[in-house]
Amino acid sequence: MINMEQILQGWEDFARNIQPSNRSMDVLELRDHAREILEEIASELATPDGERKLDPQGNTPAEIHADTRALSGFTVDQLLSEFRALRASVLNLWSRREKTATWFEVEDMSRFNAVLDRALAESVARYTEAQRQSQDIFLGVIGHDLRTPLSAINIGATYLMRSEEADAKLIQLGSRMFNSAVRMQEIIDNLLDFVRSRSGAGIPLHRGDVDLGVISDQIVEEFRASNPGAVIRAQVGGDVRGHWDGARIGQVYQNLIGNAIQYGSHTPVSVLTRATDGEVVLSVHNEGTPIPPAMLKNMFDPMRRGMSVSAPLSNRKNLGLGLYIVREIVTAHNGSIEVSSTEVTGTMFTVRLPKRAA
Repeated sequence: MINMEQILQGWEDFARNIQPSNRSMDVLELRDHAREILEEIASELATPDGERKLDPQGNTPAEIHADTRALSGFTVDQLLSEFRALRASVLNLWSRREKTATWFEVEDMSRFNAVLDRALAESVARYTEAQRQSQDIFLGVIGHDLRTPLSAINIGATYLMRSEEADAKLIQLGSRMFNSAVRMQEIIDNLLDFVRSRSGAGIPLHRGDVDLGVISDQIVEEFRASNPGAVIRAQVGGDVRGHWDGARIGQVYQNLIGNAIQYGSHTPVSVLTRATDGEVVLSVHNEGTPIPPAMLKNMFDPMRRGMSVSAPLSNRKNLGLGLYIVREIVTAHNGSIEVSSTEVTGTMFTVRLPKRAA
């Protein structure tokens, strides 16, 4: 490529200006894979149908560059700015040529932009995926590390509740601590399930012969005991036995009923489990303020549900993972879930589960 060194020097100077404040990168780090990216672009311009330059693991120079920039502490904006600066540098050199550009030179510029855009897309995609994986590892580590102190809290709460020497206030305190610890355990479990599902492993299932009528009654009674003011009506119709992961389906009931109680404005909650042809339909219904239509399409996305770009983080609600986990559990059972919500009909979540695995 003509002017290779000049372009590389411009890349190096720009990278030096934007490098993280706590770093002092040498020339090799600043020019990281810039030559390989330019050589690949030049090769493709010369032979559009030629083979791409990959490393032994099948990575392109742009992808490798994203990995090293992420390790060096560059943000995605800084990564993008490098490619913008490269484009400007090359096009500036092109424009300074004395002769008038011929049609094929204009076409080369267009192809250069297209190839550079692809390299940019590869680099950003790799960077984003690396960041996501790092976040998932971080969340996973937190989830696992919290189990030990939470276990200690559980033991202490149980001791207070059962101690013969404790008075009524200490027993009540122990009960509150125990209930809070149970809730924390649910949050940790949801967090770990979230990380596992995003890693591509999916929600693990341990299938067996299950009666959803038994599970429904058990979960409903637990909510009645812990929410004495709530009115929960449960009904089971037909043969609701099937081959599922009972503990996971219990999570589905828990999350849907818990949401209905929390957001149902103290209205009765109806839980219906009924058998149809080859499947069981589980529905949870409540009255109250309907879910805004704009939120319905993102109900099962914890990162988008109820969030506004302009709203401060402290005011953003509905960041729980419960509904996301419900969807993942249902999907793992080859089932489906949908939600409807209007002023007239109220809010209903409907889950359909085939009785047998496909």
